[in-house]
Amino acid sequence: MVTKRLAGLVLFISAATTGCMQPIHSDAPAKTSELKTRDAKAAVPLVIGDEKKFDELLAKHKGKVIFVDFWATWCGSCVEYFPHTVATHNKFKDKEFATIAVSFDLLESEAKVREFLAEKGANFDNLLSNYNDIGQEVATAFDWSELPEFRLYDRTGKLRYEWTAKPEDLEQRIEELLAEK
Repeated sequence: MVTKRLAGLVLFISAATTGCMQPIHSDAPAKTSELKTRDAKAAVPLVIGDEKKFDELLAKHKGKVIFVDFWATWCGSCVEYFPHTVATHNKFKDKEFATIAVSFDLLESEAKVREFLAEKGANFDNLLSNYNDIGQEVATAFDWSELPEFRLYDRTGKLRYEWTAKPEDLEQRIEELLAEK
């Protein structure tokens, strides 16, 4: 009896380590909707990094007005507002305007974040914090107090406006900063 159990265990471990326990993939072609979703997830610009990477993204867009959305998929009001972030980006993207979204989800949630971004059409710079925590260290590093948080930087990279709730006057503030030369 012990020998059979031992043999079964050895067989199971052998199968698992040689890849036999991997999911079986069908040769049938994927549905068009599955391909679009898979392609959209791959196309979403998402980098993993810290506050230095965030600073690099800000510097990359110097000369533009920059809207930043600090969010997470587990934050209800963040998820609720995110379509407005995408709409704002789409409205102003051709006017020397850039959008950066910074997610504070755990690294293990990267696939969920990518899927969310793809579903929402977030075709702008997206950063997933590599702190893998939502504690004081990450809050201090990114200098935020609560989620959601929104920021608007002028063309020189100076932080001009901050909101910790839905920014009701966002479009007005963007227009104001775009008008500045």
